[in-house]
Amino acid sequence: MKTILFILTSVFLGVAGQMLLKMGLYKTPPMEGLSVKILHLIFKPYILLGFISYGLSSIFWLLVLSRTELSYAYPMVALGYVFVFIFSWLYFKDQVTLIRVIGLVLICIGVVFVAMTQPNTPKPIN
Repeated sequence: MKTILFILTSVFLGVAGQMLLKMGLYKTPPMEGLSVKILHLIFKPYILLGFISYGLSSIFWLLVLSRTELSYAYPMVALGYVFVFIFSWLYFKDQVTLIRVIGLVLICIGVVFVAMTQPNTPKPIN
């Protein structure tokens, strides 16, 4: 059960990172020059928070990898697609189409199938 919580925490922090990066870019005026644009963007609070969220997500992911099989844990990362879709629709008013919803339902079904299996304890890598 702890492993599932670590997986979900990692996924949610990744989703938060995506949302924060998008929010940081939201209403950003076009700029000339790549270096000027990069310098301007990396110091925006939402962008910085997005990178921090990704960093924390990676730390939780390391905990996941130390506790379970990669083939069990990694498919659950696909839940991030579902949550990003929902939050993007709610916050950014992204388009919802039937084909996208069907795709997300299929992702959820796949994650449920994977979650129903019993993973083995990972073997140490030499």
